[in-house]
Amino acid sequence: MPSKPVFGFYGGWATYRNGRGRCTVDDINPRLCTHLLYAFVALDHSGSISSKSSGCRVVSSHLTQFHDTVSFTSLWHIPRTEPVFGFYGGWATYRNGRGRCTVDDINPRLCTHLLYAFVALDHSGSIVQKDYTAQSAMRRFNNLRDQNRSLKTLVSIGGAVGCGSAFSTIAASSNLRASFARNARSFCESYGFNGVDIDWEFLEGGADRANFVQLLSVLASELHGHGMLLTTSVGVNREYDVAGIARHVDYILLMSYDYNGSWDSHTGHNAPLSWGSRLDKGAPRSKLIVDLAAYGRTFTLSSTGSNGVRANASGAGPAGPYTQQSGTLAYYEVKDAFGGGYTWDDDQHVPYAWVSYDDPRSIRMKCDFIRREQLGGAMIWSIDQDEFQGDKFTLLRTVAESL
Repeated sequence: MPSKPVFGFYGGWATYRNGRGRCTVDDINPRLCTHLLYAFVALDHSGSISSKSSGCRVVSSHLTQFHDTVSFTSLWHIPRTEPVFGFYGGWATYRNGRGRCTVDDINPRLCTHLLYAFVALDHSGSIVQKDYTAQSAMRRFNNLRDQNRSLKTLVSIGGAVGCGSAFSTIAASSNLRASFARNARSFCESYGFNGVDIDWEFLEGGADRANFVQLLSVLASELHGHGMLLTTSVGVNREYDVAGIARHVDYILLMSYDYNGSWDSHTGHNAPLSWGSRLDKGAPRSKLIVDLAAYGRTFTLSSTGSNGVRANASGAGPAGPYTQQSGTLAYYEVKDAFGGGYTWDDDQHVPYAWVSYDDPRSIRMKCDFIRREQLGGAMIWSIDQDEFQGDKFTLLRTVAESL
């Protein structure tokens, strides 16, 4: 460290420059200064200080680890109040080359909540995780809180590993509900999670709808009683008792994507900004977290001469080189494959190429919608599909800077 005071000003607008001129908080070397100053925030005629950008909060959370060597103005300690959730798919550590994203690649300073996906459960209510690599990764995942003292980490149960039948069995039994709740709390304590996300995506009948609420009630009592969080992920178009769910969970994560895909006979947008009317289902808006997609849905056109929205499609687009799943591409694969070439849909506020995906422009518009509708916050599914190399976490950073 310098022996005499060395001050450095950082102009927050530099994050919006292009190419080589873009300088973000992550580019700052705080060891070269004794004092860092963020420029600028405004004041009004009443003497109030304000900033419409979340840049100060991003700077503050990023540099918190250097408080022993760098002095900060008190303004930088404004806490982030708008929830920003990021899902991390544990399987991303097994991808090859550019697609491999490990826990160590995650920037924990861009989120208020990080969720680890997924662990399974069996019909007895036990949580199943047999992957020893994942067990180590989960402990490192929770250690990310050392870099962001306000960060909360949750484990998501269900989702891509299925478990619909097990959920249905457990939710229908009072004994199994209680056993599962205890197991979930114990799992969190063992690995260091701050709470649980329940991702039961496909209810199997009318009984499931009511039983799901009962399951969440028991989970909430167990987890909240030990200072832990409970969230659930639900599809916007699916039949949940949203008002009943909202009574028990801290947040409802609205899966606002997969509106169109290779299961359709025509092209369509993965995550159009056109679903606001479906939000009013009895839940407080402050509990509603809008899920944003860091991946696109791809199609094979029946005819290259017909290539607009709702053009005939013969099936899924080819698998990406890293995610290896036909019909989808991670955001970084979209960038690699299409570069800057796309068509913008003014009606749905999303680009397409023919892959329908989100980019920083559409993400900013969705964040504007979240603020305008006074919703709880935003979530990225999933941060391992974002651009996590080079211009790191392009979409997640856009969310953090926009809310």
